[in-house]
Amino acid sequence: MPSTATKIQSALVIGGCGSLGHRTVEQLLKLEPTPQVAVFDIQTKINRIQDVNYYDVDITNKDQIYSALERSRPEVIFHTASPPAALSDLPLYMRVNVDGTRNLIECAKVGAFVYTSSASVVHDSVSDMTDGDDSLPLLYLPDQTEIYSHSKAVADQLVLNANSTTPAGMLTSCIRPSMIFGEGDYVTGELVKRAAEGKYKWQIGDGKNECDWTFNENVIHAQFLAAEALLDARVHPPASDDMKVAGQGFLITNDEHISFWKFARLIGNAAGYATKEEDVRSMPKAIGILIAAISEWIVWIMSFGKQKSRINRLHD
Repeated sequence: MPSTATKIQSALVIGGCGSLGHRTVEQLLKLEPTPQVAVFDIQTKINRIQDVNYYDVDITNKDQIYSALERSRPEVIFHTASPPAALSDLPLYMRVNVDGTRNLIECAKVGAFVYTSSASVVHDSVSDMTDGDDSLPLLYLPDQTEIYSHSKAVADQLVLNANSTTPAGMLTSCIRPSMIFGEGDYVTGELVKRAAEGKYKWQIGDGKNECDWTFNENVIHAQFLAAEALLDARVHPPASDDMKVAGQGFLITNDEHISFWKFARLIGNAAGYATKEEDVRSMPKAIGILIAAISEWIVWIMSFGKQKSRINRLHD
């Protein structure tokens, strides 16, 4: 990070009691000089840190946002809040991810607004994609098959559209991480749990399906780089378009293609639940898809259509 980068003086983390938001708060407090930090979350009883100001805020409620912003007065907003991805509740996603993000944009009077989107906004969750880049268009229903990703794409575009073209206006940017993992991350915990249960002795297909993962601290580093670039652009506009961050979205990964199944086993191994390669058995893809389809229907019926099976055809 350039030493001449404009420093973050005060920051607000939306969703700062969630896994990524909490880690963002921790890393903010390690910056020098240490910025003032505030958190908005729907409940702030967990993952609290001393010397951070916490506000119980429902981002679908504009009055709550206005009131808390008047008290916190941040320079930078990091928006990390979202319902979990594995739900079958489009109205919830649209209410929180879209309406909530719109409310924040309309209420915020800050120098920089950084939205944590998702790499899935440019992928239909079905087709193979290799070496995707920032030029890919956002996908929406019906081209997008995942309702979570659809809602994130709509919110992503709202944030980019809110980027100001006036000197005193709010500058915005979106980062789009692919498959976050790391300490305190929910998905990582689930991978460890499955390894402990011995489930990685089976894999669907030949195990050659590659993914890009992103360490959560790399996601946070990208957030900070984006925020500092936005703050700097308010004083020193970029010399060329290829250096622009304002109004742009960026795919974030570890830049390391790795087999999904190999990565899952590595996480399990690191946690002390090793799966020997010689013990791994492959299930034909067609059988795996059939099992996933049956599991989807059972979970859908039992949850009255509100949840998705952890085994599903979009992630075979």
